[in-house]
Amino acid sequence: MKRVETLYVCRVIIIISMSVFSIIGKESRESEKIKQITVGNFALPGSQQPGPLFSFGQNILDKGITELFGYVDQFKGSHYNFKSVTPLLLYGITDRLSLLVGLPMAAQFKFEGSRAHGPQDFRLQLECAVYVTETSTSMNEVTCVANIGVPTGSSTTNPPLGFGSPSFFLGFTASHTGPQWWYFISSGVLLPTSHKKSKHGNQFLYQGGLGRNIAYSPDKWVLNGLIELNGIYTQHSKLSGLIVCNSGGNSLFLGPSLWLSTQRVIMQIGISAVIFQHLFGIQPKDSYVLAAGIGWRF
Repeated sequence: MKRVETLYVCRVIIIISMSVFSIIGKESRESEKIKQITVGNFALPGSQQPGPLFSFGQNILDKGITELFGYVDQFKGSHYNFKSVTPLLLYGITDRLSLLVGLPMAAQFKFEGSRAHGPQDFRLQLECAVYVTETSTSMNEVTCVANIGVPTGSSTTNPPLGFGSPSFFLGFTASHTGPQWWYFISSGVLLPTSHKKSKHGNQFLYQGGLGRNIAYSPDKWVLNGLIELNGIYTQHSKLSGLIVCNSGGNSLFLGPSLWLSTQRVIMQIGISAVIFQHLFGIQPKDSYVLAAGIGWRF
């Protein structure tokens, strides 16, 4: 795809997404909230109910709720070891529209004999619940996710800390939550833009997960076990207008996580390992992703 075509697609995606968010965000719920039973996954308010660790989205909060998160992760491969720390701020603009902002920090990126550290690309994200159905014992939800990546991370370091140009993301999630079980599917596309005739490959995400309540105490705490399947297909990158043959490919990760939340605190830790990988050309193989996070509800 030519640069002009890519930028045009990105602009159309953002304009459409913002229009949807604006229309739905102004609407109030058609009916009053249904009071759900305080059992299992519903033992705590919606903001404290289980969600994915490695997958995107599903960050809808009630209006006016604010949560501050801190995440640490390690992305390990055959010739690299990337460690990051990410502060995140999540805010419920309306009952169906949330804002998420974050600035990942590379604590230590190692690739063969090279090292780099510092800020990565800043991300600003909006997520809108475009479809919600609730009963006293279940909730079904479809959300639309759109975010913009600001090139605050250097693309000239080795290894690079950012794309070197703005990037755009659009995705959708669908989930079902019951007292004992929770499951979801999601899909999205990340579109980096070109900079000086160079461009990182577009990324297509396909994800799914399943969670089971382990224990709970009504209005006090929830303990869940989850497992997530995360796939990513990356197209070839371009350097000075030429296709980089040793770039892109398809990877599939699978792994568990453990979730514990109270009325104010959320804690989650997990690991996701490669179960399938087909990379284009000659590239270092991925091994696993280890992640942990803690959040505080204001």
